[in-house]
Amino acid sequence: MGKEQKKIAAIYCRVSTQEQAEEGYSIGEQERLLKEYCEKHDYEVFQVYVDAGISGKDIKHRPAIQ
Repeated sequence: MGKEQKKIAAIYCRVSTQEQAEEGYSIGEQERLLKEYCEKHDYEVFQVYVDAGISGKDIKHRPAIQ
């Protein structure tokens, strides 16, 4: 029998505008849903990365994803 490896995840949450944060999934709601998913699938959350108010057009200008 092999030793089971621990599953580790990093969570990334982003909204590009205040309007999107208010009308869509807020950063807090994204984080809650992703942590819930990780718990259900036996992932340990290593780190949560957040880019609030940053455009999704290109990843070069998103500090948290870097």
